[in-house]
Amino acid sequence: MRKVLFAVCVLFCGIVTSVAQDGSYRLEGRLDPTVNGQMVLIADTENGLIELGDITVTDGRFEFSGRMSEMTVVYLMTGKKDAVLATIMLENAPYLITSVSGTLVVEGGGEAQKIWTEFNDLNRYLLESQEWLDAQAIANPARLQEFQREFQTILLNVEAGELALLKKYNHSIVAAWMVASKMEGVDEAKLTERYEVLGEEAQATFYGKRIVDELNKMQKIAVGAVAPDFSAPLADGGVLALHETRAKVKIVNFWASWSKPCRDENVNLLRLYKRYRPKGLEIISVSLDDNKSVWLTAIGEDGSDWKNVSDMRGPNSVIVVNYQVKTLPCTFILDDENRIVAKNLRGKELEKKIDEMLKKKNK
Repeated sequence: MRKVLFAVCVLFCGIVTSVAQDGSYRLEGRLDPTVNGQMVLIADTENGLIELGDITVTDGRFEFSGRMSEMTVVYLMTGKKDAVLATIMLENAPYLITSVSGTLVVEGGGEAQKIWTEFNDLNRYLLESQEWLDAQAIANPARLQEFQREFQTILLNVEAGELALLKKYNHSIVAAWMVASKMEGVDEAKLTERYEVLGEEAQATFYGKRIVDELNKMQKIAVGAVAPDFSAPLADGGVLALHETRAKVKIVNFWASWSKPCRDENVNLLRLYKRYRPKGLEIISVSLDDNKSVWLTAIGEDGSDWKNVSDMRGPNSVIVVNYQVKTLPCTFILDDENRIVAKNLRGKELEKKIDEMLKKKNK
């Protein structure tokens, strides 16, 4: 069922630190006897995801065993590797995996497993609250805003609780992983705050290094930075280079033909373009489409009579990656020196900013 209120990032990973005396791990599964099929154990390492083994589950029973040279995040996944069934903070120790109300529960491990459990309890509470409020909103649509406000209060409390745990366990690799695992959708200020909470040991882990890499990427598209240059094919032929495109103000708009919010925003952009194009505004729309015919049709339908570019690589486009486009539409407002002045303005706020910038330039 589609969520009607909220999108929440639920965590699926963890780290462990202690080592069992026998120097090996044993993952024993005791699930419902009706559970059968394939399971795969995947390790999340500095060098990427590595398969540790696969097994056939018979009557709810399975077992993985082996030896780890260091603490490792692992995922218990379906045989098709299309769903995470459980996260295990793998160390050389025994684990028992059971099922409670359809959810896999992992017992065992060491101190880091206990730390992760504290964080995960917050995540579980947030998810359960989201599901309950979604159900309430469906049953009582007139109270939607009330439920949204209630969720925001819960979200703020969970974030405060998480920050308190990060400070409590700031030297643990678990804390570093927690920060790294929530980088998606977090702004630069919040990510910087959380990174600075970490102790030196946690910052030195490869999770800490991932956070630094993400912060460096964010700084390249921060307000005040010169927007990354790019070149891409134009819809009507030829190639556009961003920095060579002359205008007093530029809107770089990332969109896709299949996104209704993007198509709705095109109506607003068209109105702005007609009004401010003679005064020095230029719009460069970068599409995440991978079908040229569909892309061109959408441009025609929306009357997007400005510069439209796409390399037809969808979300894998280098341009999209460099601009860290995570939601659509995604908009950057640039001045005549290609510096980023604002991001993700819509409607009246966007018009106000464009009007303000052009008035200064046209004095």
